[in-house]
Amino acid sequence: MKKKNCLPTLIAGPLASVLAALLLSSCGGGDSDADARTNAGSRREALSALVPVGSIPPDAHTKGMWSPVKPWPLIAVHAVVLPDGRLLTYGTDLAGKQTGYFDYDVWDPAGGLDGGHLTLPNETQTDIFCSASLVLPQGDAVVLTGGDNWTGSGTTNTGNDNSNIFFPANNTLTRANNMNRARWYASAITLLNGESYIQGGTGGTDLPEVRKADGTFRLLTGADTSFAGYSYPRNFIAPDGRVFGFDMNGRMYYVDPTGSGSLTRAGEFRSVSSGSDSSAAMFRPGRILQFGGESNNAIVIDIRNGTPVVAISQPMSSQRRWVNATILADGKVLATGGSSVRNELVDVNNSAEIWDPDTGTWRVGASGVQARLYHSTAVLLPDATVLVLGGGAPGPQKNLNVEVYFPPYLFTSGGNLASRLSITAAPSALNIGGTFPITVSGGSAARVVMVKAGSVTHSFNAEQRFVELAFSGNGGQLSVQAPTRAADAPPGFYMLFALDANGVPSVAKMVRVNIAGTDDAEDTPKLESVSDQSSTVGNSVSLQLQATDPNGDVLGYA
Repeated sequence: MKKKNCLPTLIAGPLASVLAALLLSSCGGGDSDADARTNAGSRREALSALVPVGSIPPDAHTKGMWSPVKPWPLIAVHAVVLPDGRLLTYGTDLAGKQTGYFDYDVWDPAGGLDGGHLTLPNETQTDIFCSASLVLPQGDAVVLTGGDNWTGSGTTNTGNDNSNIFFPANNTLTRANNMNRARWYASAITLLNGESYIQGGTGGTDLPEVRKADGTFRLLTGADTSFAGYSYPRNFIAPDGRVFGFDMNGRMYYVDPTGSGSLTRAGEFRSVSSGSDSSAAMFRPGRILQFGGESNNAIVIDIRNGTPVVAISQPMSSQRRWVNATILADGKVLATGGSSVRNELVDVNNSAEIWDPDTGTWRVGASGVQARLYHSTAVLLPDATVLVLGGGAPGPQKNLNVEVYFPPYLFTSGGNLASRLSITAAPSALNIGGTFPITVSGGSAARVVMVKAGSVTHSFNAEQRFVELAFSGNGGQLSVQAPTRAADAPPGFYMLFALDANGVPSVAKMVRVNIAGTDDAEDTPKLESVSDQSSTVGNSVSLQLQATDPNGDVLGYA
């Protein structure tokens, strides 16, 4: 163990006493697996919330606000939200030099922005710089595939075929089975059966592969992806269960990952709306917002009916190359970082710019301090804030630092923090097609939503997606309908939020969506099981529930 920092917390206000206790527990001894599991369970039950320091601007309810810039142990080229609410980051050494060969960091938000770090040595002999990372749906491990090669004195900018496993229970990083291809700049997403789909990266553009449940890799020899660019393909689970994606040139495709695999080309959109330094987010099942990169354009790609339909949305305020897309707790999409020239301080845009799926328009918010360009990241935290990290290695700035963006939904007019609902009870796991109970205090819930915990690098958050949930109930006791289609909520970990009538989100509860047709958790509520894992609609329960999606769709369950 290289370094463990337990510095004073940034948290203030009524949560201070609770969070102080959490901080003490996170900084105490106990390196055993049992202690780690106990602490992880405690964090899931009482996730912390960062709050602003200093005066709140009177327009924070429309523009949001930023925290001060705070130091970070390394440049967070990669950021992964863990099932217990902590954050795994890696990408450089502790001086900000390009290589993941030496160090990685695990941050507990209970320690605030001035503490909570556990910085450890990477002893795998793999340079994990520019790899792909994915939380496995069981929640006990993060798989890291590929990366660079370290010569002993520098990097080679070539791919390796290694895979490694990070275990949150004891914070260790361990070598695992090798892939069939070397991959540097590959993407990874979770399939409906819980396996991992890996595509692209230099050395591996010809064929994708699947990491099976036993940790071995199966090459998809029937899915020729050699036409697609190597750099972090934008892949998503489509409503029909296949993988839909597009490359940095806007070339679209579907991949069926079963058996030896197959691929179907699906057209392309204009290159002016694409680029490896653009970003994308599935803001609703089957609908993707793509923006940044080659221009200030924004488009919506609709794949709900199979054939992609591309529509133009309002452009952003400026061109933003290496912009990050982050889905917020209310289903809007946040853009942070970027400039008009790749990785240069030319027309830098530090503003938080928010896209509203209901109107298709952008609103420019408050501005941060640091230029977040190449190798910057941004993730939604369980407290509904956005942690904006990194940039550099190489870059005009060496951003060994972070900033927190507090979205407008956390404030009321006049510069005050909004009161928030609390989810006081919720299951830790749920099944596709069933219902589950939650208890809410502090007011009435107007919406219940899930946002999948993110894994982001190179301006693309591969796992994040937003799901609106129907519910019924009186007072604080709610019965919530889980998605009835497996493809709407692929297995893995989600942040469950309750929002009040003003759109203010609670602090999230972390919940696991089980693989459709399974019930593999002792604490899973007794839900109706679904035998179909093909992403078609499963058996819904007989509740008369209805919720209106802010984008205009009606979600009905009968």
